[in-house]
Amino acid sequence: MSRTVEQTVPRPRTTSERDALGRARLDLGFNIAALALIAYQLVVMILNISTYTALPLSCAAWGILIATLVVVLIVHPRLPDDLPNWMFYSALGLWGLAAALDIAGTWGPGDNGAPPTAAVAVGSMLLLCATVRPARDIVVPAIALGVALAAAFALRGQHDASALGPAFVSIALAVAPPLLGVQIVRSLRTLVQLELDLVQVQSTVSSPRYAVGMMASEELARLDLAAERLLDGVASGRTPLPLDEATASGAASIATELRLHLIQGRRETWLYHAITESALLGPSVTLSDSDGLAGVLTRDQRDGLLTAVWLLISDPVRQGAVQTRSLQLDIERPRAAESGDPNAGVRIPIVITATGVPRNGVDPAAWQAIKKVGRFVETFSGSTLRIEIESVTDNPADL
Repeated sequence: MSRTVEQTVPRPRTTSERDALGRARLDLGFNIAALALIAYQLVVMILNISTYTALPLSCAAWGILIATLVVVLIVHPRLPDDLPNWMFYSALGLWGLAAALDIAGTWGPGDNGAPPTAAVAVGSMLLLCATVRPARDIVVPAIALGVALAAAFALRGQHDASALGPAFVSIALAVAPPLLGVQIVRSLRTLVQLELDLVQVQSTVSSPRYAVGMMASEELARLDLAAERLLDGVASGRTPLPLDEATASGAASIATELRLHLIQGRRETWLYHAITESALLGPSVTLSDSDGLAGVLTRDQRDGLLTAVWLLISDPVRQGAVQTRSLQLDIERPRAAESGDPNAGVRIPIVITATGVPRNGVDPAAWQAIKKVGRFVETFSGSTLRIEIESVTDNPADL
C-alpha cells in the first residue's frame, strides 16, 4: 500500500522560541542602525537650522521623537513578547504628529524650505519596532510616511532640479530602513524555522525500520499515563471492581488506541515519519514505499536521501522565491546484485521526480547527498527533474 503525504502538518511548538531567537539576534543591530540614522538627521537639522521657516514646530517634533525614543529603548529590552497594541499605536500617533509638525516647520515655497529631518527619523523609529510587531504594522506606516513626504515635496513646488536628489534621498532614508528591517526579520525567521525543521527530520534517520514518530510518541506517553492512573486506582482500591460503565469505556478506548499505534508502528518507516512530521516536506512531498524499503537503507544512505529531498524542496523557500515545488519519491521493489552473490546485497531503485525545478536551480549540496545514496542519473524535462538512483544495501532477511 503506497503512502501519500498530503496533509499540512501543524506548526511545531517552538515558534515562540524561534521568534525570540530572531529578536535577540537583531535587536542590537537594529538599535545601533536606528540611533545612527536618527543622529544623522539631527545633525542635518543643526546644519540647516537657519533655513527653517517655523523652527519651534520642528523643535517640538524632535522633542516628541526623543521622548518616545527614550521610552522605547527603556521598555524594549523588558518586553517578553510583542510590543502591546496600546503602546505601539500610541507611539505611532505621536510619531505621526511629529512628522506633521516637522513638515509644517520646514514648509517654504519653492526652494526656500528646509529639509525635513524629524519626519525622516520617524522611519528609524519604526525600525526599532521591526522585531516586536507584525510586518504589516511596520510596512503600512512606512509607506504612508513616504507618501506624505513625497506629497510635501511636490506641493512645495521646487524649481531647482538639483533639489530633487536630496528630496529622493530623504524619502529613501525614511522608508528603506523599516522595510529592510522587516525583510531581514522575515528572512532570519524563515532560516531558523528551516534549519530547525531539518534537525527535526534528520533525527529520524537512526530510527528502526518500522517505528512510531515523534508525534505518536507523545500520544503514546499520554495513553501510558492514562493507563497507569487507571491501574493504580484499581490496585489502591480507589476504583472499585467491577468497573462502572464510564470507566470501562475509557479503559477500552485506551486499549484500542494503543493497539492502533502498535499496528501503525509496524507499517510506517522512518522516512514516512520524517515527511509527515515536517512542516516543510509534509505539504509538498508524496512518498510511495509499499514495502517499507526505506527502512533497509544504511544510516548514511538515509541521511543522504533525506537531505537531498529537503534541499530540493527548501531551496525556493530559503531564497524567498514565489515559485513552489513538489516532489514524488518512489522506492521500488529490490533486485538482486549483478554478481549473483546473495551476500553482495540488493539494489533498491529510488526515483525522485521534482516539479518546478529549473535546470540550474539545484543546490550543489543536493548532488553530494544523492551520491551517498547510490549511483544516479538525472534528466530534465522542462521544469521537471527526474533522478533515478540505484542504491545497494545489505540483503535483509525479510526481503
